[in-house]
Formats: sequence, structure tokens, C-alpha cells
Amino acid sequence: MPSGYTFKVLVAEDEQTILEHIVEKIGYTDPSFHVIATATNGEDALKLVEQHRPDVLFTDVKMPLMDGIELIRLVKKLFPEIHVVILSGFDNFNFAQQALKLGVSDYLLKPIISENLRDTLHEIKGKLEQRNMVLERTIITQDLNGIHPVHSDHSALQNEMFVLHLICLGNLYRYAANELDTHSLSKIRGMLEWSQLLHDEHWSTTKWWIIDEKNDNVKFHIMTTNPNQSESTVNMTLEIQKGISRFMKDAFSVTLCTHLTPVPFGELWEMSQSLRKCLGKFLVPCQSSIITSGDLPQHQDINSYLDQVTLNAIQMLVKQRKFDQLVQELARLFEGWKQNNLTQETLERALVQIVRFIFVHLEEHNQTAVEIEARIYSIVATTKHIDTLYQDILQLIGEHLPVHQKLDSAKELYMRLEEYIRLNFTKPINVEYLANKFQFNASYISRVFKKYQGVPPLQHLISMRIQEAKRLIKEKPELDFKDISEIIGFNNQHYFSKVFRSRVGLNPSEYRDLMKSNRP
Repeated sequence: MPSGYTFKVLVAEDEQTILEHIVEKIGYTDPSFHVIATATNGEDALKLVEQHRPDVLFTDVKMPLMDGIELIRLVKKLFPEIHVVILSGFDNFNFAQQALKLGVSDYLLKPIISENLRDTLHEIKGKLEQRNMVLERTIITQDLNGIHPVHSDHSALQNEMFVLHLICLGNLYRYAANELDTHSLSKIRGMLEWSQLLHDEHWSTTKWWIIDEKNDNVKFHIMTTNPNQSESTVNMTLEIQKGISRFMKDAFSVTLCTHLTPVPFGELWEMSQSLRKCLGKFLVPCQSSIITSGDLPQHQDINSYLDQVTLNAIQMLVKQRKFDQLVQELARLFEGWKQNNLTQETLERALVQIVRFIFVHLEEHNQTAVEIEARIYSIVATTKHIDTLYQDILQLIGEHLPVHQKLDSAKELYMRLEEYIRLNFTKPINVEYLANKFQFNASYISRVFKKYQGVPPLQHLISMRIQEAKRLIKEKPELDFKDISEIIGFNNQHYFSKVFRSRVGLNPSEYRDLMKSNRP
């Protein structure tokens, strides 16, 4: 963070010549320290401290009316955040000890050596800059979140003009926040050396802050404007975007939302809301771009990309159960979307509409469409390349389409059913679900399965669940029966216990006791 700060200094010294020399030396050593008041005795110094609230107090030890030690004690009691530097004409260990106990920043001997003063001011300046950074960042963060800043003293911010950049690394995670790879993003953000970036781009004289947003991959970058800066806001934004991409080695796409005209502090919240809306509405997934609130892209009408002719074609293929042709039709549709750079908002809406349309006409369970929608949001949020995004969506839809190829024999059907039940026995499965999944009559499925397995599908399913329950009780006796029943696919613990007893001859508690007694 570049400085851009000035700090108020008060000097208390009873000898006028020495006082003037100290004031001159402070201003010469570091112009960011401004002496705003002086005093020749402790009482006047205390009044001036209360009046001006300086950042730093330089005080002599021996002064009339009130000595330096008493002045420091009172100042630290009233304003503990003020940095105090003691000036003394002699090296007195007792004074130094008292000063350290009172929390002074340094103890300088007169006549002041320039190098010592420079070191003292440098150390204090670092602490004051850090304090101001934290305070101003807190104020700006509160303002951006619609909270009236609790700190009333932010006059320096009130006098500034600001440019905001809403930065998104990758795509938006609006409906898939749990998929956010915070570890990778934290690692990537660690590659961003903001100070070096802004110095390289010749904006080292500005102040800037990085403010967190709700999702970890979205940040506000806020910077003050320099009246003498010749670069335009758009050029500045472009260079920042390039700089971020360079530091991140193009690991993610980088989208920046900004505005053309700088705004005062009082308009930060309103502008931040405007940029949030722009990002949500106009971000194109997997593509770096700059979105300017005063020059927005054309609004995308979903009907332009998913018209009635296309929907009719999809409906016909679904009804005729021509799923291979359906996948081909979707691939053709997606290729057109890819060429048109659909925004994330438009893409998500269009994909969800297609999924609902397909599975309504398939008369599938609503749960299937809901699961696919959740995966759509996850894929769109996390994918880094647009080709991969559309491929993954196409594969996702294809995986959930019914198996439409007729099996060659009853034995093959049985083997497919048995494999499916074995891999999914903890899921809510019934004969109707299997019939719909494998496109055979429910009674035929039951008859074929019983022929080769000896029991109907659901009896086999229950047997597998009970076997798994027995294993869990034996290997993990600390598990509650309620948890076990949910793990193996029973929603009702009482029903689970009833089925367990009918199959095993013991209730779950008795079986666990038996397993414990059999342990060596």
C-alpha cells in the first residue's frame, strides 16, 4: 500500500531556539510529518494535545508547570494511541525507565542526530500507516456492505475520489458456493503482489484497498484517483487485468467490472451495488473481460438462443425416445451458444430450462431434474475452459437419459439390474423406478430378477442393506442405529429395526451386544 498519508505532530520544548530547530528538522527529515502545534510547557502541551489530537508527540523532559513524564502519563491515559518521543539533554537511566513503562515510542538525546530522528520517524510512520490502512479498510468495507461506518473520523476519505474494480477470478458461484475451491484460490491470490503490480503500472502514488466479497473468488479493488494522472480509467482497468493474469499465470479467467467516472466516498455503496449487478448479469464464463457500467453489453434474450423451433425438435426426439439424436441436437445447439458468448446468467437459465423440458416430457421423477440442475450450477461455476464446460454438460444430460437400447436376453437384463442394485442399494429404489430406468415392464423386471436371483429385486435390495448394517454394527459399534439406518437407505429407524429383527432374529441392540461378547 503506498502511503499518501500525512501525520500530525506536536512538539513540547521549553527552549525556543531548540524548539524551532526540532520543528525544522522533523519537516526536513520526512515531509509527511507536519508539526501542527508547539508548546513551551507541559500544561499548554496537554491542552494542545486535547485540541489537535496529534499522531505523534515530541516532548522534552524538563519543562515548567508540568514536566515531560507527567505530560506523557496524562496523554497516554487520555489518548493511548498517540506515539510519544522523549527529547532529553542528558542520558538519564531513571527517566528512560519511566518512559518505557509509560509506553513511549523512542527516547532521543539532544542535540538530535539526523540519522536517529530518521529511524524513529520511519518506525512510527510504518505503525501509523498500518493503523490508517486498517481503519480505512474497515470504514470502506462497512460502507460497501451498506453499514454506516462506526468510525466518525474519516475526513481523509471524504476528500478523496475513488475508482472501483469488482474482480472475479474464474466464474460466479452464486448457486454453488460449496464447490468453491478456496484452497486453490488462496494459493493463487498469494501470487498477486498488489504493491508490485501497481508500482509497475505507475500508480504507486495512489491509495488502494482489497475488500472481500461474499464468495472468495470475488474481490473489490478500490483506489483513489490522482488528479495529475493522465491514464484513463479504461486503460487503467485493462492494465490491472493484464497484471492480475500475468501474476496468476492465466490460471483463471479474470473479469473486471468498473465505471468511467470517479466517485466520492458518499457514493461508494451505490456504485458497488451497480458493479455487483453488472458482474452478475454480464460475466461470460471462462472468458476474461472488462465490463464498464457506463458502456454495458447488449442484453441477451434467452428466447434468442432457445427458440420454440428448437424446443419442438427436442420434444419430438424425447417422445420418440431417439436419445442419440437428442444428444446430437443438444451438441449442435451448444456449439451455437459457444460462438455467441452467452453470459453465465443466460447460460444457466437456458440449461436449466432445457433439463426441465426434457425430463418433464420423459415423465421422470422431479428429483432427477433437481440433481442435474445442481450439477449444472457446479459445472458452470468451476470449469475453466468453455469447450470443457459444454462437453461436461452434454455428458451430464446423457448420463441421466434412460437406457434405450434393448438388451439381448433376460440374463443380460438380470445382470444389469443386479449390478445397478449392488452399486446403488442405499438409494431410494423401487420396481417402478427400475422399470423406468431400464425401459421394461415392472412385472417383467420382477419376474426376470427372481428367476436368476431367487427373490424379487426389493427383497434382494433389503438383504444387501441388512448385510451392510451388520457390517457397520460389528466394525463401528460407536455409530447410532439412527445413523446406520440412514446410511443404508432407511428413512425410519423403527422400520429399520423391525426389518433387521425379521431378517437376523435379533434387534440391532441385541446383535451389537452379541458382537461385543464374541470379541476376543
